[in-house]
This record gives sequence, C-alpha cells and structure tokens, in this order.
Amino acid sequence: MPLVVDNADGRSPGAQPSVTVPGEDTLAASSRLRLVSVSAPSVSVVIPVFNQWGVTARCLKSLFECDPDVAIQVIVVDDASSDETPGHLPRLPGVDVLRNGSNQGFLRSCNRAASIATAPYILFLNNDTELAEGALRALLERIQNDDSIGVVGSKLVYPDGRLQEAGGIIWSDASGWNYGRFDAPQKPEYAFSRDVDYVSGASLLVSTDLFRSIGGFDDRYAPAYYEDADLCFAVRAAGKRVVFEPRSVVTHYEGVSSGTDISTGVKRYQEINKPKFLDKWGDVLASEHLAPDASNVARAARYRGRRRSILVIDSYVPLHDREAGSNRLHHLVTGFIENGYRVAFFPENGVAMEPYTSELLSRGVEVLYSDSADGRDWRTLLVDALKAVDIVWLCRPELCCKCLPLIREHSNVPVLYDTIDLHHVRMRMQAAHENKNDDTAWKHMQEIELACAAAADATIVVTDEEAAVMRAAGIDVIGVVPTIHNMETIRTNGYSATAGLVFIGGYNHTPNVDAARWLAEEIMPLVWRQIPDIHVTLLGSNPPESIRSLACKRISVPGFIEDVSPYFRSARLFVAPLRYGAGINGKIGQALGFAVPIVTTPVGAKGFGLSHLETAMVVEGAADFADAVVTLYRDRTLWDKLSAKSEERLAPFNSAEAVRKALKLLDLVLSVPGRSEFAALVASSS
Repeated sequence: MPLVVDNADGRSPGAQPSVTVPGEDTLAASSRLRLVSVSAPSVSVVIPVFNQWGVTARCLKSLFECDPDVAIQVIVVDDASSDETPGHLPRLPGVDVLRNGSNQGFLRSCNRAASIATAPYILFLNNDTELAEGALRALLERIQNDDSIGVVGSKLVYPDGRLQEAGGIIWSDASGWNYGRFDAPQKPEYAFSRDVDYVSGASLLVSTDLFRSIGGFDDRYAPAYYEDADLCFAVRAAGKRVVFEPRSVVTHYEGVSSGTDISTGVKRYQEINKPKFLDKWGDVLASEHLAPDASNVARAARYRGRRRSILVIDSYVPLHDREAGSNRLHHLVTGFIENGYRVAFFPENGVAMEPYTSELLSRGVEVLYSDSADGRDWRTLLVDALKAVDIVWLCRPELCCKCLPLIREHSNVPVLYDTIDLHHVRMRMQAAHENKNDDTAWKHMQEIELACAAAADATIVVTDEEAAVMRAAGIDVIGVVPTIHNMETIRTNGYSATAGLVFIGGYNHTPNVDAARWLAEEIMPLVWRQIPDIHVTLLGSNPPESIRSLACKRISVPGFIEDVSPYFRSARLFVAPLRYGAGINGKIGQALGFAVPIVTTPVGAKGFGLSHLETAMVVEGAADFADAVVTLYRDRTLWDKLSAKSEERLAPFNSAEAVRKALKLLDLVLSVPGRSEFAALVASSS
C-alpha cells in the first residue's frame, strides 16, 4: 500500500464519489476480453480485497478494458470479506480467487497470490484503483524494453483529477514524500520517465523472478505499509532499477481500502513500520538520501541513479531528422543520459513538438514545455529548473542573450555557450556573396557572439577553424564538438544501380535556398546539355515558393520526407553547391554516411577535410561545378574511389567521438574552479 504523507498543503483528497457497481453480466463480459492466450499471460495481476465489493468491481472492469490485447492472469485474494464479495468473485470467468480463512492484510495476501503467478511480471494493484486506457501496456513496455529495470510504477491521480503521486521520495530519516501531491498531473515535471526511490504498491509492476528471488514483500512489515518502499530498496540492492512511468495513469481512491487516519486501524502501521525500515536500510538512507526538507524535493525527485544534472536550452526540441544541428543535439542528449547525467531540456518556444518530445520523455529527459494549465511563464520554468541543475548547455547567441542574465541572477551553475555555428561568419560571407557594402549586420552579430562567449564559462564551436576565429578575437575558453554523422548500415546501391542527383537542406536556412536555386537555375542547364536525362531531387523541410516553383519534369521537390535513405541509396551523386555558410554542413556528413560521392564547393567541404579528386569533387563557379558533376557521373573508377573514402572521412564525426568530447568538456568545467585553469586544461587536452 502507498505511503500517505501530508506533505503538500494539508488538504484532504476531497469527498469520495459514489461507486457505480458494474452488473455481473457486464463484469463477466469485460473479463472475457482478457482471456486471449491466457495460458501464457504477459502479466499476473494481483488484487487483494477486503469487503468493498463495489470498489473491487469498478477496479476489475477498468482492468479488463484498459488494454484488451494484453493477455493477463488475474488473481484476486479475498482477505476474509464479510460482504457480498465472496458470492460474486467465483462467478467471474478467468479470475483466480484465493480466499483467506482470516484477515491476513495486504502484504501476506500479495505474497500468497504471487506464489501462483505464472506470468513473467506481476502487477500489484489496489482494489480502490481504476486504470486508464493504456496504463497496463505502458508499464509492460517500459520494463520489457530495458533489462536494467526491476520495478516500474504508475502515475497516481485522485478522482478529482489532481495528482496523488509521481513516484515517491524517501528521506534520510525514512519518512516518505509523495512527489507532486495535489499538483496538476500534466505539468512537465511529472511527464517523463525517471528513476525514483520507490513507487506505490497501489500500482507496482515487478519481474516475477526478481520478486521471488528477493523473498517477496518482507513479512516484518505485515500487515501493511513500507512493504512497497522496502521492495524497491531490495530491488536496487539486487542491481536493478526502480522507474516511474508517466504514461501509465491510474486513479486511486485513496483511503477507501484503509482509511486516512494514521493513528487508527491498519493505517497505524505506517508509523509502526517506519523504525523497522530505518533499522534495515539505515546505512543506505544515510549515504544516498537527502534530509527531509521541502527545498530538497526537486533534487531528490530527479537524482536517483544520476551523478550529475544538465539543463540543455535551445529554441525548440531537437528535430533530429530535419536538420544537422538538431541531430547533433539529439545525439549529445542521448550520450549524456547514457553516461549518467540527468537531462532537462528547455525549448524556448515552449512547444511540445511531436514525436520529438515523446521520444525525449521516454528516454528520461524532462522537457520543460509550456502547459496551459500550468500558469508559469518561461522565466519561472527556467528558474525552477535551475534548482536541480549542475551545469547548463545554452545554445545560440539569441538565447544566450535572453537566458544567461536570468541564469546568473538565480544560480551560480557554470554555463556552456554552444554557438551551433558562428552566425557572424555566415552573415559576412552572405554579404560578400550578395555584394552588399553594408557590414553593420554581421559586425553587430559578431559583437553579440563575442559578448556571449565572454560571459559564459566556456564556449563550444563545431570546427577547429571556428575555434581559431574565436581565439583570434580573444576567446580562449573554447572547445570543439562537431556535428554528428554515423555511417549507415545499408549504404549506396552502387554505381550501376544508381541514377540522378540529390540535394538536401532545411529551407528555413538561407544558404540552402541559395544553393538549391543556383543548382536548378544555373548549374543544371549546363549539365543537361551533356546528360539530358539526369534527374535532380531537392529534399528538405519547409521549402518556400521559390523552391517549390523549381519542380518540373527533371526536378522533384518532395518536401520533408521522414526516411530519406531510399533517395540517398539510389542517387548516383550528392550535390551541395553552397556559396556561403558557417560551421559544418550536415548534408555533407549525411551523404558521407551513405557513401554517396559528393560534388560541393569549398564552403561545403570545410570541416570535413574534403580534398578535390581525393575524397570529393570540390569546385567553384557554375561551369566548373557542372563539369565536375558530368565527370564524376560518368567515371565509375573515380566514383568507386570517392565512395570508398567516405568512412575514413566520417570517422572523427561519429556520435561516440562527439559525445566523448562533450563529456570531457563537461567534466573539465565541473571540476575546475576558474576560467583560466579551465582554458589551460582545454588547450592541453585538445
């Protein structure tokens, strides 16, 4: 049973609504939904009951109907009920009923039922609960997809819609805290999966083998209370994790089964069992748990299983399949998690863009999106997040200007400024390309970028060339973390099985618009004079009218494509006629990943170390670009040579290497107290 702690504002959950008891025919019909393959159930659901037949019937109906395609074994333990419960239970098809001769309490009833469980997982479920649609499947998916997890628990809500618990905290004195109690359950801090101290026995899924190897619920806590927390501690001691799963939502009519007064009835065992728990787990509590203080809640709720915490700030959640910068950030966030960091992500636009947000949440990333029921503006969200953060990774100059002053005002955590690319370099090249004599815009951006770098504790760029630019301007605390590109498992179809040209780019980025138009309007007419049937595909998201209007018999503009791999594998060449830009061009890395030979400009080649006729065709001017396309398109020997060089060129940009560099920088920033010392260490380790 769950620990019930008055740790919020002292309000009661409110009056319990009346129970509408499903008719026996309705219950029987619902139960038959679950009898598919019941000889090999995915989960054994254990429900201990004592009287309250209407409550039990409501629980069973929700269980039978929440995920009809999940085969379950239902074990109901009648703990010597004296109402109509004994008369109804045996008539339900597919329900295993155990009846105790005398009242044994929650713990012993659960242990008895678990002894006959046949599924690989056991769900312990209070009878005063209702499972929302998908609640059972979410628990199973979480534990089945991660061998490191031993226990997973649900998000519990009150019947009036308020949050009851989003995982539990155990303080160093063995007292408990129901995280989020009485708050709005849809807030972002309760929407991500994470390791927790314990999950409530009201809805707790555990590996059957693990439960039995531990010895089940510890009998010292009979008849109830602290047995769920004790089980979670024992699971961690056995080397497995205890995880909260927010997608599993269960309404809990707290107090129906055991009341709410901790001085009387079975509830008094909450206080009786606390010293027993403290005696058993005192060393763990003293070494791993925080003191009981409301100011510690943010950290205690998030740090379980994580050594450090990082807040990543960008304009929006990483659109990893749409742009190179987002792909880089997506890999970095994943790498941080896999290396023990707790990650919170703050999208400045406040939008929970899908499916990207759900992907982050499922990985355990706290996404600080805006919620209409929340009422907090971006400043409050950011300040609240800083309470449980060790370091901040802050992207882009405009966000640095907006967020860094607020961070400095409310926290002393170090801040890494990630330029993404040097905007002023790109703007200067664009101005030169467009023959603009006014240098006001790029010089203003240069001032902003240098000011951001000077104000941050360290600056991140994506190329050695950009690092040199910043050092020349007096910025010495700088590290290089490139864009990330991995070789594809299935690469180009080969010279003979390919045809046509492909280009890709996000068209919100002006260099891509310029490149695509230059290709279509000036370069391809020269190519078509020699090879008339070459087809060009302009891939990429958000093409404006100036790009869509290029579509014709020999040019396709499909817009955003979720899986572009067929286009890369079937294309003879990748073309990137970029005339200005900064940083590393992700499109080049993407083509290298598929081992598709590349024709590009010096702007596109920089960062990857591409050299003409050795690893790519690197040329300038429309006529030379067209000649390079024709030459490489017809020359199989050269094509094979350049294709074979792709993996070698891409090796420094794989995700493992980029994450390694980022982690090294984080470790340096967190371990070195001063900027000058950090600069010296970065210089010596680069």
